[in-house]
Amino acid sequence: MSTPDDAGAAADVSIDNFNATKLREALITDGFAVAKAIVPEPIVDAMRDTWLRAYADNIKQAPVIWGPFLGEANRILFHRSDSCCMYRAYDFLWNRPIDVTTRSIGLKLHRLRNCVAESQSLDGELIREDRYGIYITTSYYPPNYGWLAEHRDHADGRRHWHFMLLMTMKKKSYEDGGLFLINRSGTKTDIDSLVRPGDVIFFDGTLPHGVEPVSGGAGLGRLQMFSIPTFMETPQKNDRLLEDITFKRFFRAKLRPIKRKLIGFKRSSGGIY
Repeated sequence: MSTPDDAGAAADVSIDNFNATKLREALITDGFAVAKAIVPEPIVDAMRDTWLRAYADNIKQAPVIWGPFLGEANRILFHRSDSCCMYRAYDFLWNRPIDVTTRSIGLKLHRLRNCVAESQSLDGELIREDRYGIYITTSYYPPNYGWLAEHRDHADGRRHWHFMLLMTMKKKSYEDGGLFLINRSGTKTDIDSLVRPGDVIFFDGTLPHGVEPVSGGAGLGRLQMFSIPTFMETPQKNDRLLEDITFKRFFRAKLRPIKRKLIGFKRSSGGIY
């Protein structure tokens, strides 16, 4: 089991108000909890400015990535479908971080999440034999059209508990909408209205939750950061990777073993080829 000290807490993450036992009890009873004043507000502001600039660029539209493959490049994409409208960054831990501060804060908060969930400190960061691991993401719900349909996260026997850091605040950056959760009593809870800058949300992703359409306020939209647990795919079984392979490369690769069988292995001065 991890402890708060394992979170690598430094000046950019405060554990003064972090009580893993009380947070865990709240998640077991209600399905969510809010840890107050964990990340200093200036750091939250700097991260917000970084990501709002990033999402202001011309971003490629593509389907949501549910099964990243080992070795996949980092991506920043726009997703629009019958279940969501949002921008999302995919920061995979085997790559250099898209933003160093976001990666650092995200991993520290993930270790605090592990402490609450009674998991090993580095669980998710170190990919297991079943290819279970995490990546760090920011998600941006643009004003007037950002949303996410109500859903439950699929999970195995592990506690599918999330942390979430808001970088824009309800009643300031946006007036209406935001994260909601149906708690264990069946009550719909407006989570974003409970949060102030630097607070960290913890919630059970297997409970129904979603993001209602974001609008009003200063018109900045809703920006969040969290870690996503998933089972990584192997490259040879990933459809997205296969889509990028040209027909020429595909046929050449398929013909190579046939050619070897037909002509046999030949020995040359350079060895066997």
